[in-house]
Amino acid sequence: MPSLLHIQSSPNLDGSLTRTLSQSFVETWVASHHDTQVELLDLATDPVPHFGPEIMAARGPQEDWSPATLAAVALSDRLCTQLEAADVLVIGSPMINLSICTQLKSWIDHVTIAGRTFEYAGPGIVRGLLFGKKAFVIEARGGDYADPPASAFDYQEPLTRALLGLLGIYDVTFIRAEGARQRPEEAGAIQRNAEKLVARLAA
Repeated sequence: MPSLLHIQSSPNLDGSLTRTLSQSFVETWVASHHDTQVELLDLATDPVPHFGPEIMAARGPQEDWSPATLAAVALSDRLCTQLEAADVLVIGSPMINLSICTQLKSWIDHVTIAGRTFEYAGPGIVRGLLFGKKAFVIEARGGDYADPPASAFDYQEPLTRALLGLLGIYDVTFIRAEGARQRPEEAGAIQRNAEKLVARLAA
């Protein structure tokens, strides 16, 4: 049975466009792929802590790990196992301050583990280990970063592509809803266009 991991990362729980669009994507996907098992990971309501001294201490001998370090490693292991089991990823990703939100970055840090989800294959050579997965990243941006010069300030999508690629996830489709705050008179049309794309790609 194929597995879909739905990741919500927006800290906006009321009126978030990425939450709305990604939920619609998952519902449409399941309607078209009836045997899909869906697991939801909401990084706003069930936040993953930032990398701190507890997880960094895991670099030392295991016999020296504190209970806090053991718990941090167990969390990372659980998140890695969840990701490894997924065939499809649907990620709701709002742009915050030109990049991905801190909630999503914390999750990525916990699943980017040398020897588990990627490996060093040689000097300066990194190889992802999570092959064969398909990712759909649904982005919302208040501004429009589609074309120069604004595109030079888009650190969200290139970073997301690079971080997923580090894990070996190269089949990534981005769905963007952008410019709603920059052009508020077009906000409805921007959302409808994104909804049409979601419906087409998820069907």
